[in-house]
Amino acid sequence: MTGAAAAGYEPANVFGQAVMQATNAVLITDADLAGGGPFIAHANPAFCRMSGYRLEELVGKSPRILQGPRTDRKMLAELREHLHQGLPFSASTVNYAADGRAYVVEWSIAPVRDADGTVRHFVSVQNDITARIAGEQERRLLLQALHASLDPILITDRDTRVVFVNEAFRRLTGYAADEILGQSARMLYPSHGDPMFYRNLRFSLREGRAFRATFTYRRKDGSPFYVEQSISPVFDDAGRITHYISTGKDVSERVEREHHLVEIASRDSLTGLYNRLAGTRLLEALVAEAQAAGMPFSVILADLDHFKLINDSRGHQAGDDALIAVGGILQAGIRGNDLAIRWGGEEFLVLVPGCGIAQALELAGRLRAGVAGVAIPTAGPVTVSLGVAQLAAGETAATLLQRADEAMYRAKSGGRNRVEAANPA
Repeated sequence: MTGAAAAGYEPANVFGQAVMQATNAVLITDADLAGGGPFIAHANPAFCRMSGYRLEELVGKSPRILQGPRTDRKMLAELREHLHQGLPFSASTVNYAADGRAYVVEWSIAPVRDADGTVRHFVSVQNDITARIAGEQERRLLLQALHASLDPILITDRDTRVVFVNEAFRRLTGYAADEILGQSARMLYPSHGDPMFYRNLRFSLREGRAFRATFTYRRKDGSPFYVEQSISPVFDDAGRITHYISTGKDVSERVEREHHLVEIASRDSLTGLYNRLAGTRLLEALVAEAQAAGMPFSVILADLDHFKLINDSRGHQAGDDALIAVGGILQAGIRGNDLAIRWGGEEFLVLVPGCGIAQALELAGRLRAGVAGVAIPTAGPVTVSLGVAQLAAGETAATLLQRADEAMYRAKSGGRNRVEAANPA
C-alpha cells in the first residue's frame, strides 16, 4: 500500500471536492449525442451562481436551456461537430440565465474517456466574461472617439513617454505612430523654448494640477505649430499620478496672424526697421539681460548729417529716399543678432548685444563708411554721425542712451561723418 493510500487519499473524492470548490463554473454532461443530448449530469456551485439555475433544475436537461436569440448558431454547429469527433473545443457566445439575463460566456469543453477510450462524459469549464467584453467595447468606443476627434490628443506616462496619439495629432505633427510612441514628449518642443515656461509646466504637473497654455511645437519637418492645450494628470485609485492627457486645438493660423500684426505694429512703415516703441522694449530687455548675465552690451546712435537741408533743397521724397537708403545700409551691415531701429526723425539706433566698446566702434566705423560710399540719386551724397556707448554695471537704458547721444553730438560738432565713443558712465 502506498503512502497516499495509507493516508486515505482517494483521487475521485479529491477531484470532486476540487470541482465543487472551484471558482470557475464547471458543467458535466453525458456523451449521449444521438438521443437529443448530451444531457447535464452535474454542475458545480459556481455554474449555478453564474446561470441562476439550481442544480436540480439543470440535471437531466440539455444545455440548450441556456441558449437564446443571440447565441451563435454557427459556433454551436462547430461545437457539435467537435463533440461527435470526441475533440476538445473552445469558444465564447451569449448564454441566458434563469431570469432571462443575457451574459457572455467563454468555455473550454473536453471529452472524458473510460479505460477503453470511449467518451463517457464532456466537462466544460466556463467563465462569465460579460464585464470584460463590456470593458473592451467601451475601450474600443473610446479609442474610436479619440481618433475621430479633429483636435490633437496626446497621452503620456508619468515620465512623459508617449503612449498614445490620435490621428489628428499624427496629421498635425507629421510623425507616424511608431516614430513617436515610447519617445519623450520633449522631442516635440523647440530647443530654444522658454525655460521658465517649461519649469512652470513641470511644477504644475508634479503638484497634480492641470496646466493650460499655448504651446509651440515642432513638426517632423522642423516647422513650428501652435496648440492651445490643456494637460491634466490621470490618477489611479490610490491617488497616484499614472499618466498625463493633453487635449488641444491647433491655433497656428490665429497665432501667426497675431504675430504678423505685432510685427506690423513693431515696424517703421518707411524703412522697415523696428520702430521706437518696439525698439524701447528691445533695448530694456537686452539691458536687463546683459546686467543679469554680466555680459557686454553696446549701442550705436546714428544721425543723418544735414537732413533738413536735403528736405528743404531736394524735397521730402529725397529725404525719404535718404532715410530708406541709410536704414537698408544699417540693416545689411550689422551682425545676425544685432538690431537696427529707426529711433525717430533722422535718428537710428543699433543694439549690439555681447559686444564691448572696441568692437562696437569698429562696427560703427564700417556703418559710417557704408553710408558715405553710397550715392542716392534723389538726395545726393549723405553721411551720418555716430555715437557709441557700452553699458556700465548698474546703468539704466536711459543713461546709456544719453551717453551715446552726447557722443553723437560731439561727432557732429567735430565735423560730422565721424564716430565718437561715449564718456565713461
